[in-house]
Amino acid sequence: MGTDTPAAIDEAVLAFCATIAPGMPEYVDVMPGKGAEIAYCFDNAAAQVARAGGSIAYGWAIWRWPGRYFEAEHHGIWRSPEGKLLDVTPMLYGQTRILFLGDPEAVFDPARYRPNLLGAEAGNVAAAEYVALARERAAILNGYGEPGVEHVVTPGDQARLDAIAPRWMALYTELEGRDDDRALAN
Repeated sequence: MGTDTPAAIDEAVLAFCATIAPGMPEYVDVMPGKGAEIAYCFDNAAAQVARAGGSIAYGWAIWRWPGRYFEAEHHGIWRSPEGKLLDVTPMLYGQTRILFLGDPEAVFDPARYRPNLLGAEAGNVAAAEYVALARERAAILNGYGEPGVEHVVTPGDQARLDAIAPRWMALYTELEGRDDDRALAN
């Protein structure tokens, strides 16, 4: 299954968002702009501003794997001249709306990569361990620059990654197999 747009803005969502930035998250429709590409939200929003005016709203797309964990992804969307928010970037899995947490401090800077931020759902021990290992793994990899770009990893860092991988992958498999009321509620 994996993460997706939260079905509701509940207390757990609000608690996670409060760890990221002040303010209230809101649902925003996704309507890809002309020539927009998946994963290029800042370029897509800038192109929409050039075509139609308005501005880029910076912040975080909030994703949830119900009963497991939350993920905040640095994101930019279009704010129309009238103030309406619209996500002009096509989503990898075809979502038609996202949960967006505006954060004026999260302005895009190509020289500063902002990693995704994770938080385990309360009471899920496996998810908490998974998130801790994901953070440890990200701390190693983010030192090499933006993900998706091939980097040469030092032998020492590769050994650290290799030590994390088996438990991290086993936890993910365990999370996939969970079938609890909290997971089914969202």
